[in-house]
Amino acid sequence: MIIQQVRRNKYISMNELMNAVQHEIAYYDDRDKIGISESAIRRDLREIRNKFLLNIKYSKAENGYFIDEEDGMSKIESMLEPLNLLSALYMDKKLPDFLFIEKRKPKGMDNMPMLIHSIKNSLVTEFLYVKFDNSSSRTRTVEPYALKEFKGGWYLLAMEIEERDFIKTWGLDRIENLWVTNKKFWKKPHYDLNDLNEGFADSFGIFSDCDKEPEEVILSFTPTGGKYNASYPLHESQETLIDNDEEFRIRLKVKLTFDFIMELLSQSENMNVIAPEHLKNRLIDIHKIAIKMLESGKNNFFL
Repeated sequence: MIIQQVRRNKYISMNELMNAVQHEIAYYDDRDKIGISESAIRRDLREIRNKFLLNIKYSKAENGYFIDEEDGMSKIESMLEPLNLLSALYMDKKLPDFLFIEKRKPKGMDNMPMLIHSIKNSLVTEFLYVKFDNSSSRTRTVEPYALKEFKGGWYLLAMEIEERDFIKTWGLDRIENLWVTNKKFWKKPHYDLNDLNEGFADSFGIFSDCDKEPEEVILSFTPTGGKYNASYPLHESQETLIDNDEEFRIRLKVKLTFDFIMELLSQSENMNVIAPEHLKNRLIDIHKIAIKMLESGKNNFFL
């Protein structure tokens, strides 16, 4: 609640913050058991700094608390969604009948604590990696560097001991028999966390494709497709060029990775590629092959 209130109200004073939290707690069944005080708020602010590594700062000039958006807020964005859901469920202490949950079981999250431990302590880690088609499944020995989230899935960024020249991406949902060894490894200096994170800055998805250069992409959407992309931008570089009743046009600078191509294909019914020309031709070729597959009823894998 504190994080959300400070985000909504920049330079919120302590009294305003206390009142806002008190107002939200009024919706909970056990609200009478929860006491709100200045000391409790300050204690929670310390907990947020220590456990979330999110520094909510105080400005004497503005007499209020604020979050520096460049000070870790982007890292916690994806964490707030499940926290908000858990908080909402806590209101009634049970799963309400009107809350419809997707009937799928997230896989691999049980390995998260061990992976975080291995990354923080630079420990060589072993696991059985099962591919989608169950081919070439074997035990991998890796040096783990980081974890990345994409569309609700989590991925391990690690170097395989046998190929210590580049970072590979491993889906947590396909990792089995995880084992963290006691063997330490030294991280390569040119693969520090800042450099690793910047490697994905121009990418959409889980593959950074270091050999690719970002390109200027201009896409035109129908008004319906435009509303979706205005709410859920494709990339942080997205810039709106046209927004009217006839067209929603954007420009972005991004690497043309496999994930990006797949995303464009999913929106192709409401989209046209203005530039670059070779991206447009790539999508056309994929659609032509897809049409042949549908008409023939036979598989012809092209990606």
